[in-house]
Amino acid sequence: MSAFFQIKAHCPFIGISQAAVGQWEQALLPLAGIAFGKRGDKWKAFQTSLLTCGHSKYKINQHFFFMTSLRLKFRPSVSRGREGTVFLQVVRHRVVKSFSTGCHIYPDEWDEASASVRIVGTRERKAQLQKVSCKVRWMLGRIAAVMAEREAAAVEYSADDIVAECHCLPQCHTWFGFIRSLIAEKEGAGRWGTAKTYRDALSSFACFRGGEDIVMDDLDEGHMGRYEEWLKGRGLKRNSSSCYLRTLRTLYRKAVGRGLVANKDIFRGVFTGFAKTSKRAITVESVRAVRSLRLAEGSPLAFARDMFLLSLYLQGISFVDLAYLRKSDIRCGRLLYDRKKTRQSIAVGWEPAMQAIVDRYACLTSGSPYLLPIITRQDGTERRQYERAEHNVNRNLKKVGVMAGIAIPLTTYVARHTWASTMRDMGCDLSVVSAGLGHENLRTTQIYLSTIDTATVEKANRKLLDRILG
Repeated sequence: MSAFFQIKAHCPFIGISQAAVGQWEQALLPLAGIAFGKRGDKWKAFQTSLLTCGHSKYKINQHFFFMTSLRLKFRPSVSRGREGTVFLQVVRHRVVKSFSTGCHIYPDEWDEASASVRIVGTRERKAQLQKVSCKVRWMLGRIAAVMAEREAAAVEYSADDIVAECHCLPQCHTWFGFIRSLIAEKEGAGRWGTAKTYRDALSSFACFRGGEDIVMDDLDEGHMGRYEEWLKGRGLKRNSSSCYLRTLRTLYRKAVGRGLVANKDIFRGVFTGFAKTSKRAITVESVRAVRSLRLAEGSPLAFARDMFLLSLYLQGISFVDLAYLRKSDIRCGRLLYDRKKTRQSIAVGWEPAMQAIVDRYACLTSGSPYLLPIITRQDGTERRQYERAEHNVNRNLKKVGVMAGIAIPLTTYVARHTWASTMRDMGCDLSVVSAGLGHENLRTTQIYLSTIDTATVEKANRKLLDRILG
């Protein structure tokens, strides 16, 4: 009975459905002398064995089905220094058959004692070995499930039948591997910002998993719930946590759309919305205070201040779009560019205040196609140059904000919110503000403006109290 207890206890870990387990249990327990109506001491012994095996931590790399065994094995290469092959071995009625998993590793990456892949080497190699380990365990679980279902249905089968099932297995798609493929797609299409968002989400989830990849079929609501709790435990705010989870949800939906996994709605139990945050906009008076600061010409503080003002003047342009502006984008008194994030075309009337800031740095952009000295070299590192510049500008803007007596941390993003809130307060229609920001829909603009309505509500309520109280 111990072999049966072993495989039964680990069914949840190897992908055997509960329905199949139930059928299998009812078929096999009577053969073991345990009647379902009157189990008695034997049933207690069965439960004890399940409990013992269910809490064990070793990897299940071999399974026994009475006259059948399924093992994971390694065959070294005959050529010295080359990778060997990981394969499955099926023994049925003393007939031995094998099937290659298509995975190859070096001898020192195989643990003979536990019949498992060892995760060793460089960071890149460990990632590859995690993928191999995940794939072979998935294959082992799938074939074990097939064997269990045949045993439960009392259907006779041979070792050749099991090998034939191995050949019919669908392709194994791992979660990390799929995300990496999407990152490569976005980078190939020049969507560097999206690629970075995907990479950041993968890095976070991989850290949560301790670097261990997972087959997409095994992803469930519990994984996402534990991941959300893990993010909270690391001190992330609700919106930061939601951002990671929304990105993973997007990636999961892409996998569903490509037919790689069934949609199990695994994000239904986690927060993927937008929580109200503290005010990110400043008043026109505060903008004037920033503009009137006496800063050393050419200093990092002056440059940060100028980029903030230019972003505000250009309808709250995002820093990535500001960095990639070209001199040729100014035509017939207008600035014309496409947003990096949405590819939406934006047109801004070119005003003297904008030209004055650009002229201030003209000596640093001579010979460059770019309008501003943010990207200074065209050598394939443009994205890195922009990210470094944004980091430096935001760091210096915080100092500028303190000097101007502004209570909230000043960033380039504050300029975008300030433009939106000021336009709204001036009575501009929401659709006008949305078009100016380059949003694809009004809901995004409403999210921008929702954090600055508190003062208006308080003011209205104060008027009401004044009327009531006389």
